[in-house]
Amino acid sequence: MVVLTIAAYFLAENGRINNFPTYLVCVLLIALVLLDRSVVRYVDLSLLTAIAGPLVYLSLSALWADNGGYQAALLHLGYTMLIVAYAYSILLLQMHYPAFLRFLVWLTVLAAVVSATYSIQLHYALPDYQPIPWERLYALGRLHNPVVGALSYGIAIVMATHLMVLGRDANDRILSALCIAVLLAGVILTDTRSVWVGLSAATLYAVVTYMPGSWQSKGLASCLLGAAVAGILMASFGWDQLIKRSTSYRPEIWSEFIAQTLSANWMLGSGITADGSFKLGIFTFNHAHSIYVSTFFYGGLIGLLGLLWLLTMCATRIYRARNSHLRGLAAMTLTYAVAVLAFDGDRFLVKVDYLWLVFWLPVAFVLVVDQQRTVSGSVEASGTESEGIGERPL
Repeated sequence: MVVLTIAAYFLAENGRINNFPTYLVCVLLIALVLLDRSVVRYVDLSLLTAIAGPLVYLSLSALWADNGGYQAALLHLGYTMLIVAYAYSILLLQMHYPAFLRFLVWLTVLAAVVSATYSIQLHYALPDYQPIPWERLYALGRLHNPVVGALSYGIAIVMATHLMVLGRDANDRILSALCIAVLLAGVILTDTRSVWVGLSAATLYAVVTYMPGSWQSKGLASCLLGAAVAGILMASFGWDQLIKRSTSYRPEIWSEFIAQTLSANWMLGSGITADGSFKLGIFTFNHAHSIYVSTFFYGGLIGLLGLLWLLTMCATRIYRARNSHLRGLAAMTLTYAVAVLAFDGDRFLVKVDYLWLVFWLPVAFVLVVDQQRTVSGSVEASGTESEGIGERPL
């Protein structure tokens, strides 16, 4: 069901196929906990609290939202259960099937490649297919606008980059490089700029962490990476278009949502179901285009601190997990999410959507590396060797 959830996101035309597996994941996980209480011992209470705490708080914020209420709060508590079950199901699957995460990463990358390939073909072969007036790639599946398509292909590029850097053999590296080329073509055609911030941050982490040689050579490689990204942006948009689009009204959007929050309830926020949409000239903006500003708007200072607490906990667990062979995957994907969602994103408490892929999947990777860290520490303390825990190709 976890596999079907992710594959259907890229390939299914509507949310029904995507949503149904998440309900089964939740029900099956609850049944597993009831039938085998030993499963609970794999749960780190402090990390679970960091994940579930902000979600529960945002769910309850529906109680004071203008168009919220008890039913809305219960609905979002249901979403909280789905998200927590999704993340911990990936942890349990990896623990019981050591090859699962490698399979899941490859499936995500290949599903994104299939979506990008068909989308690019339709973009050129059937111009009338595009449902939007701009010449931007409108991707298949649930990637329902160019920005969502770019962010979704972007996280797949990060995973493919990890496969290319730490591939098992030459075939892994060649196949992942080909996947990156196809997905980059899809991202370029979406004309989305924010995705390049996330890709640059994740790739920079890979350069600093995995590239052999001195810091001088790593610095040179980082500069070349920046030049390559700048070249792609110039070739894709052109200088005139970059200047014309400027910041895409991001400062004005953020200022408006922050002002609304400060004038309403800066401590608790407006509530998860609140509508803060406003008009700016001929444009109407329905959300804050930043996961951090959005969280401040919906959950106030408490909600924003909860999100930052979760990210801090995840970063700390990644830093400590020096013996986990999946540490790089978790770090690269979470770096991508933290960077790219500063410029796009709405509620991180939502029924299965692109944020499950861009944000919650990296959090699930953190759960895996933290469990591997715990197991490795326990084995070292007992004086025995830990088979398969150290750094190795994914």
